[in-house]
Amino acid sequence: MKIFKLKVGSSKIYELNKNIFELQTKQKKPYYTFNNSNEQIQYAVCPACDNPIQIIGLYKKLKNTDKPYGRHCIHSVAGLAEYNQQAYDFCPYSKKSFNVNPQSRKGKLTELEKNIYYILRDQFDRVIYILRQVLDIYITNKSAKSMLETFVKGKGWLYSWGTLNNIPWILCHLSWAKTLLGQPIRKDSDVYKAIMNNCHEALFCTDERHKGYSILTNKPGEFVDISYCLIQHQREIIDDNLIETFELKISNSKNEAFFSKQIKVDEMYFLNLINKNNEHFRNKTLLDIAQNLMPDL
Repeated sequence: MKIFKLKVGSSKIYELNKNIFELQTKQKKPYYTFNNSNEQIQYAVCPACDNPIQIIGLYKKLKNTDKPYGRHCIHSVAGLAEYNQQAYDFCPYSKKSFNVNPQSRKGKLTELEKNIYYILRDQFDRVIYILRQVLDIYITNKSAKSMLETFVKGKGWLYSWGTLNNIPWILCHLSWAKTLLGQPIRKDSDVYKAIMNNCHEALFCTDERHKGYSILTNKPGEFVDISYCLIQHQREIIDDNLIETFELKISNSKNEAFFSKQIKVDEMYFLNLINKNNEHFRNKTLLDIAQNLMPDL
């Protein structure tokens, strides 16, 4: 992997190169240490599964690449991270993870799954913010509550391919089909144009509260039955980079999909957003919804 964290949980993600690693670690323990052969080695945390990783090629030239990368350690690193076998098995950077059914649920609740649960609860407003940005759909608070109810009932924090980085996307993925009626749609977006071109019964009204959006409603005497879902979760490692995608599908009352768009997961987006100092932008209504629906585990 070509990214790293300094701590487990909701800490910031960094690109992996010599300058950034030295700047962020200040060359302190436990990031810098010696192995049993008295060779200097470097450690960090996997952003996806919170397991310890060893940094390979930071100072020593490698045969197959001129860039350093992170590799999982199959042991705990004192003062940094405890090794979690289940988290490793399902990590996108572990080859073993590609042999499991992503729709299945993990067998037990470990610290990683607890972190996914509590981060979703404590950052629910930012989760919805990201979905609004990437889908061009301004998910209303009512719709957001319905999504979270479905996620909680299905114990989505145990989803096999769930990580700390893809929480917004798996919330949408695991909350099934959602109606677009009454939802603000970004004007002139691909979603907006597809509905205009394929649904004669649809009518857009100006959204006075959200600039740049129009609310989907129906023409007089007509009924709009349009829904969207985020499906076909795919992921693969290419040149030590994780490529993770979903398909946004919009369908009509006949269950015919008239719009499809690939949605790519930016694995640095979510955790880096929640580490920004922008508390004045928080949405208390959404946070209260999450607090009420998600008691302590």
